[in-house]
Amino acid sequence: MVDNAFSLIEDVKRRDFTINSLYLDSEGKLTDLLNGKNDLIERKLVFIGNPIERIEEDYLRIIRFCRFSGNFDNKMSKNLKKEIILRVPKIIHLSNKRIRDEIDKILLTKNCYKCFLMMTKLTLDKYLLINKNNFKESEISSGFVLKNFGIVDFIKFNAITLVQNEKLDLISVIMIHLYGENCIDKIINRFDLNKRKIKFLNFIKQIINLKINIENNYLESHVVREKQIYIFRLIWQLRCGINSNKQGLFNKDRIPFNWYKLALLHILPFEKIKNVDFWDLQWPIFPLVREEIVKLKKITTYGEVEKLFFQAENFWVNNNFKTSQKEILNFLRNI
Repeated sequence: MVDNAFSLIEDVKRRDFTINSLYLDSEGKLTDLLNGKNDLIERKLVFIGNPIERIEEDYLRIIRFCRFSGNFDNKMSKNLKKEIILRVPKIIHLSNKRIRDEIDKILLTKNCYKCFLMMTKLTLDKYLLINKNNFKESEISSGFVLKNFGIVDFIKFNAITLVQNEKLDLISVIMIHLYGENCIDKIINRFDLNKRKIKFLNFIKQIINLKINIENNYLESHVVREKQIYIFRLIWQLRCGINSNKQGLFNKDRIPFNWYKLALLHILPFEKIKNVDFWDLQWPIFPLVREEIVKLKKITTYGEVEKLFFQAENFWVNNNFKTSQKEILNFLRNI
């Protein structure tokens, strides 16, 4: 019994916060040696023992401190804040996997904007993308470029299923909002992103660099359906912009349509698209099939048909998706 009690005390000393020092046995009996239950009830985040000693045992605890800040009050003294900031650069020695796992948890936290705010207070955002392997060649970043963390909640609450269905994750989708397209390579390296996520981030960079002219007033003064049509036309413009030689039907592209929707969050204020059923939008069905083009133009080569498909779809888009099959065929007949 004494040995068990001694082991429990030693185990408690290795924990980070009092809220993580609660023990429940098989009979449901709670053991609380450090008043952790009361801190849990009062939503107080308290280090066990000396905070700096706990942090120096494992620098990941700085990030955990920020994560728990999303749901707990953590009143820091100016001296403690200063001491933590002095040790923040040590996180560059943490493995990519440990960093990624902790950021994953932060992004799933209900009030993750509070976590981000604490990260900025502690200058953690300036070192998060640096690891020991690229430290010498990396400049310390200026931190998060995103000032309105509301977009993070907008994505989490509306697009989490879409993100998962596209085999992406919140890190690959949200980190570029936090740091901007200039940090894409660092995001890829720090979080060990796979090929699909790398392709997605590079696609977003292409979209941002197009610098498409946006008619923001259009999204304010029209009815929902007209706003949706404007968004469809904007997506078509982006599609043509990243590859002006692209031919064939849009829905046959290798770039998923949903990636364009995620890309629009980088060029449109999310407040202006949240009321147009944005996440449910699907590319309209093009009213023409391959056989009709082959019959009309008497051609059979794949390249020629694809080129005509592109021209026909472009005509259809520019007429707000209202042209009939007959009108499209008349357009093709005159080419």
